[in-house]
Amino acid sequence: MQRALFFGSLLGAALLNAGCQESSNNPAASTFTPRPTYENREPEGLTSRVTGFTVDPEAYFFNLAGCAPTPEQCQLPPLYAEFSPLLQRAVVENAAITLLDSATGQVLAESGVVAPSDANGVWTLDKVPTRRGAPFFVLSQVSPEMPGMPAIPSGKLANNAVMPLPPPMLTLQSVPEGDYVTTLTVRPVVPAHSACVGLEALQMSDKGILEAVAKYLSFEGTSTTVADLLNPGRFGGVTVFWLYRPGFPVFRVPAANTTVEASAGRVLNIEWAPPGVLPEPLNLLQSARGFFIPPGPPAPYSSLGLVAVVHPPSPPGPPPVVHFEAKDSTTSDPEGRPWVLQPLDLPVAPRTVTFAGLQMYSKTPSTTPQIPPPSTCLPGQ
Repeated sequence: MQRALFFGSLLGAALLNAGCQESSNNPAASTFTPRPTYENREPEGLTSRVTGFTVDPEAYFFNLAGCAPTPEQCQLPPLYAEFSPLLQRAVVENAAITLLDSATGQVLAESGVVAPSDANGVWTLDKVPTRRGAPFFVLSQVSPEMPGMPAIPSGKLANNAVMPLPPPMLTLQSVPEGDYVTTLTVRPVVPAHSACVGLEALQMSDKGILEAVAKYLSFEGTSTTVADLLNPGRFGGVTVFWLYRPGFPVFRVPAANTTVEASAGRVLNIEWAPPGVLPEPLNLLQSARGFFIPPGPPAPYSSLGLVAVVHPPSPPGPPPVVHFEAKDSTTSDPEGRPWVLQPLDLPVAPRTVTFAGLQMYSKTPSTTPQIPPPSTCLPGQ
């Protein structure tokens, strides 16, 4: 923020007062203390350039789980890193990216702030209003029916071929593709800097987690499709949490045996297995990408830290806010468990999947100060 410091007039007054004293007398001790006056001279209409990448987290996990034979671990680093085949094959091109203003509920695509992701999943939004205070949130694969939306085709996953890897890793197989749905990424963006970089637009499909939820609800007796989950007449929206182990900011390894508690909505803990290996009736509950919800009494946690919260329809008016708390069922001092996460209060968005891919923290607070650069555009900077 640009601020001008004005104290010239005060200093001039002090000098003038000193010059008016008779030269034959010693000047009396001054009781005048100049105090600077700050004025906010930030011009109106400043804009920020916001840049990020679009990733299908289900496809990333599919690649991670398939790159080494069980029980071996994948030798590729489990990072959202541009040099990794795990991420390269999970980026989404031609997804319409914009921002949601949490202060007004306005989608900036309506004012022309929207762009498609390129072949590498990268997108750039120019002329985002520069400001502090209420954050924006990244909104991807926005419905073309929205006013002001350009003719951007549906997003497409980058994995168009198998990819051989060095032994003992396996050949990465193509991830089952589907249609992408409007997805809100839970990561606040406060564009108080001229540029915001490295932002994630996490894109949900209709062949993974959402399909598993729809199949499970249908198995219980309520016929449900993914389209029904996004129909405000049937449901108030879906919030998906994928909890990850502590580590580097781009570290993406599922936090085993964790879950989320919600103040409203139905919590469903989700599992995964390679497609085609489950016996009946589990195979009937499995999505094309391998996700499923086991029948019977609800599982108390997910071995993947993967949770879907299905919300009932909401009445007209402002969207309801739901309180979420992450829970770790494991106690282990060497691992710093139970891992913790700050509670979240999130609005429920009909017609939209809200996705929160969050890293948990060790129960022992770190003594190393974490000072992110201004270009991360986080709240409080």
